[in-house]
Amino acid sequence: MDNPFERYDLDPREGIAAITARLKELAEDARDEAERARIRAAWEELTLHPARRLRAALFAHPETRGPLGTPPPLPRRRPAPAAALELRDLAARPSVLEALGAAAPADDDVPSLEDDPVLRGLP
Repeated sequence: MDNPFERYDLDPREGIAAITARLKELAEDARDEAERARIRAAWEELTLHPARRLRAALFAHPETRGPLGTPPPLPRRRPAPAAALELRDLAARPSVLEALGAAAPADDDVPSLEDDPVLRGLP
């Protein structure tokens, strides 16, 4: 199927006024009467028949490539997935020294997390 949007480089998202203006320019620049007749037939197809215009617009293939000479796009970097945190990852763990029966070194300036009343009830 010959698509008039692709044949005459028309944007399918534009309305009847833009289609008419573009095809009028092409008709004025046409070399012969046969070419003008083809342009007029395309204009009638796209402006007088809404269902046909919709079908042609849906089957038009937009150009998705960049202009010639431009470098290819950089690959997209996906962010690393964030690890799911649980309460046990956030809570302080029991002292290894206390579990072994050894005394922790005394440091009067730093309070111990084991004495925190919020953390006492955690396993």
